[in-house]
Amino acid sequence: MNNNHHSSSGFNSSLYPEPAPSSTSNNLSQQSQQQQFNSSSSHFHPEAIPSASIPLSTDNIASLNSNTTMANTRKRNKSDESEGTDAKTNNNKTLKPNNTADSNDTTEIIERIIHAAESREATSRESSVANNTKKSELTVEGGPFTNSELSQLSFLRHDVWHTVEADTVVSLAGMLHRHVASGVGIDLVGEGRNVVKMKDGAGGDGGGAPTISVQQWMQQPKYSGPNSAPLGSLGESKLEPGGGYRRLQILQRSLEAANILLGIMGCKGIDRRAVEDDAVENCVDLIKNHINRHIIPSLSNTGHLGVSVPGNAVNDSSEDEQAAAAAAADPVSPKKKRRKTTSLSPTRNDACKNMKTVYTPILSTIGLFGTILERTDAFIIANEMDDRLLFTLSAAALSTLSIDASSFVRSDTTSLASLVQVSSMDVLVSIFRRYPRHRSIIIEDLFPLMLKLPTSKRSLRTFLVKKMSSSSKAKEGKVKAEPVASSSVAIGDHECIQPISALVLLFVQACVQMPIQSDDGMAEGGADEEDEEQGDQEKDNSKANDASGLDGCVAVCNQFTAQLLLRCSRKGEEGGASEFRPILHNLVDDLLAIRHQPEFPAAEMLLLYLSSRLGNDLMRASSAPKNAPVEATYLATAMDAFGKITSAVASSVHEYRENPFQVLPETLSPSECEPKEEVNRCFCGKDTDTFMVDCDRCHSWYHGSCIGITKDAVPDAWFCDDCTLQSTVLDQAKVFAHGSDTSRHLSSFDHSHAMRQLLLHQVTKAAESSDSPQSDAVREFIIATWTKNLAVARSNPEKFAGVFDLELIRSHVIAQWSRETVQQKQIQRPQLSSDGLDRIMKALVAGSELSTSLAKLIGVLLKLMSDDMASLRKLSVKAILQVVNVDPSLMAKSAVRKEVSRCFHDPSISVREATVSLVGEYVVQTPSLAPAFHTPLLERIVDKGVSVRKRIVKIFRDILLTNPTYQGRAAVMNCMLQRASDRKEDDNVRDLIFETFHTLWFDSTSFNMSVTNLAAESKKSPLAGMKAELYCREAAKQMVEVVKVSGSPEDLTCLVKGLLFGFAEGDKDKKVAERKRRQEDARGQCKSLVSSLFEILLQFEDTRSNQESDGKELVAIFSTLGVFSQAYPELLVPHIDTIVPYLKGDNGAKRYEAQIVGNVSNIISRVSPHFTLEELSRLTNGGLPTDLVNIAYKFPSDAVSSAVEALCKLTNHHHAKPDSIQGKNLHKLAQQFYSYLIKTVDSINGSTTKKSIKDNVRRALSALGSICRYYECQSNDHHTIDPSIFSEVPPVNDLQFADNILSNACFSIFLKYLSKDDETTKCLALKAMTGVFIGRPRVVLAAQQMGVINDVMSDDAPPSVQIEALRSWRDILLAEEIRIESGEAKAKMAAQKNITTSVRISGDQDGDSSISGSVLTKHAPRLYEMTLSKDEKVRCMIVDLIGHLLRQGLINPMETVPYLLAIQGDVKSQSTRSLALKLLINEGEKRPDMLNQRIQAGIKRAFNFQKAVYPQQSENNESSVTALLENKSEGARTAFNTIFDEVIKESSIRNKKAQRQGLYKSIIGMFERESSHDSLLQAKHLKGDDVDRLPLLAFAAQILAHLPYNCAADPLFIVYHASCITALEGNELLVRFAEILGNDVCDPNVAEDELEKCAKLKNPKSSAFASNLIKDDNFNAGEFGALCERASGINLLLNLNEFLRKAYNLSEARITEYLPSEKERIHEKGISIAEGMPKFTAHVSPICSAGDNEIDWNTAIRTYALFRVLMREGEVDAELHFDEGAKKKGGKKRKRSDVDVPENSPAPGQVPQKPLSQISPDNE
Repeated sequence: MNNNHHSSSGFNSSLYPEPAPSSTSNNLSQQSQQQQFNSSSSHFHPEAIPSASIPLSTDNIASLNSNTTMANTRKRNKSDESEGTDAKTNNNKTLKPNNTADSNDTTEIIERIIHAAESREATSRESSVANNTKKSELTVEGGPFTNSELSQLSFLRHDVWHTVEADTVVSLAGMLHRHVASGVGIDLVGEGRNVVKMKDGAGGDGGGAPTISVQQWMQQPKYSGPNSAPLGSLGESKLEPGGGYRRLQILQRSLEAANILLGIMGCKGIDRRAVEDDAVENCVDLIKNHINRHIIPSLSNTGHLGVSVPGNAVNDSSEDEQAAAAAAADPVSPKKKRRKTTSLSPTRNDACKNMKTVYTPILSTIGLFGTILERTDAFIIANEMDDRLLFTLSAAALSTLSIDASSFVRSDTTSLASLVQVSSMDVLVSIFRRYPRHRSIIIEDLFPLMLKLPTSKRSLRTFLVKKMSSSSKAKEGKVKAEPVASSSVAIGDHECIQPISALVLLFVQACVQMPIQSDDGMAEGGADEEDEEQGDQEKDNSKANDASGLDGCVAVCNQFTAQLLLRCSRKGEEGGASEFRPILHNLVDDLLAIRHQPEFPAAEMLLLYLSSRLGNDLMRASSAPKNAPVEATYLATAMDAFGKITSAVASSVHEYRENPFQVLPETLSPSECEPKEEVNRCFCGKDTDTFMVDCDRCHSWYHGSCIGITKDAVPDAWFCDDCTLQSTVLDQAKVFAHGSDTSRHLSSFDHSHAMRQLLLHQVTKAAESSDSPQSDAVREFIIATWTKNLAVARSNPEKFAGVFDLELIRSHVIAQWSRETVQQKQIQRPQLSSDGLDRIMKALVAGSELSTSLAKLIGVLLKLMSDDMASLRKLSVKAILQVVNVDPSLMAKSAVRKEVSRCFHDPSISVREATVSLVGEYVVQTPSLAPAFHTPLLERIVDKGVSVRKRIVKIFRDILLTNPTYQGRAAVMNCMLQRASDRKEDDNVRDLIFETFHTLWFDSTSFNMSVTNLAAESKKSPLAGMKAELYCREAAKQMVEVVKVSGSPEDLTCLVKGLLFGFAEGDKDKKVAERKRRQEDARGQCKSLVSSLFEILLQFEDTRSNQESDGKELVAIFSTLGVFSQAYPELLVPHIDTIVPYLKGDNGAKRYEAQIVGNVSNIISRVSPHFTLEELSRLTNGGLPTDLVNIAYKFPSDAVSSAVEALCKLTNHHHAKPDSIQGKNLHKLAQQFYSYLIKTVDSINGSTTKKSIKDNVRRALSALGSICRYYECQSNDHHTIDPSIFSEVPPVNDLQFADNILSNACFSIFLKYLSKDDETTKCLALKAMTGVFIGRPRVVLAAQQMGVINDVMSDDAPPSVQIEALRSWRDILLAEEIRIESGEAKAKMAAQKNITTSVRISGDQDGDSSISGSVLTKHAPRLYEMTLSKDEKVRCMIVDLIGHLLRQGLINPMETVPYLLAIQGDVKSQSTRSLALKLLINEGEKRPDMLNQRIQAGIKRAFNFQKAVYPQQSENNESSVTALLENKSEGARTAFNTIFDEVIKESSIRNKKAQRQGLYKSIIGMFERESSHDSLLQAKHLKGDDVDRLPLLAFAAQILAHLPYNCAADPLFIVYHASCITALEGNELLVRFAEILGNDVCDPNVAEDELEKCAKLKNPKSSAFASNLIKDDNFNAGEFGALCERASGINLLLNLNEFLRKAYNLSEARITEYLPSEKERIHEKGISIAEGMPKFTAHVSPICSAGDNEIDWNTAIRTYALFRVLMREGEVDAELHFDEGAKKKGGKKRKRSDVDVPENSPAPGQVPQKPLSQISPDNE
């Protein structure tokens, strides 16, 4: 220890150590004090005090502050020394002991001081008697001693008091006690607050005393001699100038006296008379009051709170005083954060500034107070204290941790607060170590304190710990660093943690005890019983803790973690759970930040037990019953903490596995380490020219600054860390190894002993330089931990194999428990550098008990990944993601990959998203492994979850950007394009896909190049141009691959058009600017892409092998070029000559020739309008028209249509002449095909016609239809077309394009072929006619008049013809839509010269577009009828057509929706159902209430649809109508879904309570009877629709029973309304039955009646009672049958109620208290139907037959009996609804009914299938 004394002091070092802070430093001269209190800028400014104390590291402490130490461990407040220099000098001159002073000199000094004090007191008493006053010197100055006398006493060494005479010490202690007692009641901050308050409120009362400012109150009086005004007592409210200063003087002297008195009482060997209980109590009270009243308010800047004074309320200050007192006692509220100073109101801000005058001198006492706390620590160790005082002291010390330092008072308040906190923590740790019986209570006191901890980032973490050396981090290389809390605060080469975290660790380390000398008992006890392996491990671990002295540490860890997690797990805000969870988060961050620090070895133990309890809580939540779930927020917090710990452990293990020690000897024989050459092996990795040191063993060189050696202090011998470690291992092997065989291999466990020994040397050396008990606790904890590891190794010799004798090592370790003697200290111990120490700590942490439990931690996560709770599965996947981020090799484990693969198909969206994120992070980090997860990732791109799809797109985007040659890129891009083109895709997902493709293909900034200035860039930088060319080539190649995989360029076309010209859907205002930028980039890039595509085509031709598969590549290339021909046709004009030769059809790919020529023809059709006259002439004269004509003769119809379209476009070109070559070829082609059709019209005769003739007819019809569609005749049709012109077929010679003669002739011949009986011919003719309809819409009207449309859509038409007719209508609608949207119609009208201005203005160019739609709208009823077609393809086609009609607004959605709902009942055609579902979802988004309004009609249509489409079963003649679909995807258990499930799940009503209830109410409204009571009385026979009504209600009941309900409120809503219907209509029916049968009308269902008894017979109508009743003329049989029909409906509702109760576990109490208007309860959300529930059977038997309306009396009587039974059960339930007490008490289950109900009555959800007579006792 360095004692920095003034050389002139002359103090005897044996009596006077370094000067501790004394009252002299506070006894300022009058001048300096006057300056201090009168000048606002002159304050006490102690030098910077370290923010926290770093245990065991004196170098760290010295690096923070090189000033004088404070009583061996604390830093001295040097400002007090500087300000009191004069006073100290005078005191030293007055009393200056010589160098030979001994104990007699000390006694003499003390006696002289006591004598002077007693003399002053006697003089004062005599003066008081003479003046007849009651003035007491004690109340004036607070005690007998002056400042100088107290200063002299404080300079005496605290360990010399036992050498002073006992009587003298006792007398001195008593006088010091009086000083201490005088300062206990002082509240300087509180009194100062009153001064400020009275000053601010002055003027309200003119008769009051004059007020003073707080500056006047705190200033030193100008005269303070014997005749000065007396100071008021502490309880008086009298204010006077200088009153605060005098209070401060008393407080300072009191603190000085307490410092001296605690030193006396804590001195070893002191006379016990000097240790008085009252003195100890007053010292404790002084410490407590000074902390709570002065230090906390001053540092936190809270003493001014409560000074908000009204303008005229001077005396009304009780509220403010209470607030101020509360603030002083509890400076940080746990619920509300304190306002910052900057946000104070003007009045409070002024008060804050005024209180600063009080705070400043208080803060100057912190140095002295730190010494007091240190001596309190020593007193606690040396003396036994009363429990009450211990609790008082511990509570006061704990309260310092709640200080939220404010920089308003001073800039260094954080350092001052840290000093107080560290000193208080030392006191707490001493109490914790000294009094084990109070440990549990102190731990409990931590948790209320946690709610008061500061939350600001500046004040949260103030305890300094050493960082990992930077050189050690540099050695990590490519290994990913261990995650450290982002919230940790770094200061220089240190980082900060929370003081509360450090305190808990110090508590754990303080409980360590010396290990027992032998652990034989443990070794024997391990084999007493043969339990499970895990139980044996726990027992061995417990015994190892006991034997090693760690049982107390374990108990503290268990209690702390258990109590903390218990508070975190409470529900809601109960117990501050929401505030404890951030504390847990911060604690874990702190523990992970210091787990490699040797000063806190307990961090690893606390993390071990914390992770164990977190894992247990998570597993307990996994198995928790549904009615007692664990709080969801706690689960998230627990899983986050558990994942952090697991990832940190995995990081440590992975890092050491990747970077193990390479220098450790493998055998017992010493190895030669003489290097071949001397090299720089410094761990910093830098090669700088600076002072270096050579290792005397391996002769490697290291920087002196890195190893802590300067030029002036070079040791005689120095060894590097590697050599030191090698030598230590070999030295230990000589002593502890079994035998002398040097060839045996050393294990990693043997190496760990050497590392632990080196660590122990380091810690021991640090402890020698410090007197703090915490230093010894660290050393002892390391020894105990080492001992435990040895004990565990002895019990598991196979796992911890090695050559060392563990018993010898154990004895050696325990022998180091006591501190080294003087002789032992002379031995030179091997030491390591900071880098070596860090490496050892990493190795030991990687092999710790926590690290060896990594497999268990990961096992917990894997098990939770398959839990029933979706939230746990999601959280566990996210936790695994944290682990994989630090150790990607984890994904190579089969167990992990198995669970991850399963989670890809998890039913929860959040789990799938987390799994995708996990795998995505993995494959992006390791691109080579991406193909292994390609398929599961690609499957998720069509996931139902939007978040999952977004995450998948981002992952693939990253993969494609980082690895452009990714093998699966084509499939990925194809799937992404499909998602983007899906109309139902989310806008955010679509935008993300567009952005991805824009970056991949159209980003002009890629490779730092600009396409628009490509030439200039190429000239400036050839490399930039080369990169741009390569980028475009790669993008073009990717496009071709995508088209090749997809087989169609449609999706790519939509993308390119959208990027070029904007998208029709999904545009958002906030993204318009971004999309415009993308459009500009895309347009600039297209030219380069087209050029690259043609280069790819030419390169392919140069390298092709003339195989058949080459055709597929050509098709893909031309399809891709076709995309740009649609989006940007001008770009292809310069390259048109390259593709024309492919029209000849000799491309060497026979299988793909038709597709090749078709694609090329399409490109020419789109590009031709942009040909110039020269280009048109060159191409047409070069054989292009001939090639197109040849295509029409040789290839199938699709290629024919493309070639004819191209030829028509060339003919209609605006530069083409009337007698152009292409025109002549087109006319000749039309004549030839027309002539052939005329010749063969009579020879077409079904199956007898030759195939060649059929093919030629097909080609001719296709070609003529295309000519009629694409050739634009100059003359327009009249407003009406006379159908008679199509009655005759004109000759071939009359054909010409003018006046639509050719078109009329073609339509006439098409009609001839349409009239043929052959279905194929009809379809071909109809398809050809479609071309006429598209080209000339007014012909549709003529066809309508001729009955053509009715014929092809009638039921008499074959299904194939109906399908072709529907397809034709679809093509017509799409063609008209494209014509209008593209502006083609408007351009055509503008080009006409003979059109009038009025027609131009009216926009009649779109008039023709409405003709086809109008005609089709007229046939809407027929279209709806076709939805009932028994042909599946017809139904699918009609739904497709209805979709286009809805989109164009040609049919009424309200009328259409029921038919689409009916299609959901098409259970055997999934494609049709899916198509109708999309339409329903679209309409639902536009009109959310439509589903509610039309659901009844939809159910009826669905019921009728199944009756019409699916015939009755032949076995039992029962209808196959069902509202349920079986779903066996959930394992062996079969689930039942309704046909409307997907509609509800995908619609917006699922998340809207009001709309859901409207839907349910509409369905259940079907059970309400519309007929009035009067009409029922007049009913004699059943109506026909009543016969069908019952099966329909059964159909609706099935739907209600199995709908996908969101929460318990949904089935409750059904039960509520069903009960209302049954209560009203059921009772009405009972009364009507009683009237008809003559029963008691007042109580119609009290018991079983006669007719009900008849139902138990096999033939109920044959019973005497029933027979007589039926024959009775007065009996209204018709009304009875109608009532039975209604009763059947009520029976369905009653059974439905019972089914829902059991299926969703609805209690009677919950049903009773439910109201439809109540809010949904959170815990009732996310319900599902109970497992094992059968489907709701809703079969009902008709009361009468549909043919003759005759009543089936047996069925009617049984229905009547069942109705009465169910109604009686309902009445019993209703009575018991109000009796909730019995149910809560857990009584026996009640019986269903007290009436005699048959045992085998129908189960819930089932209507009896067999007659009730089968269960009658008469039939046994």
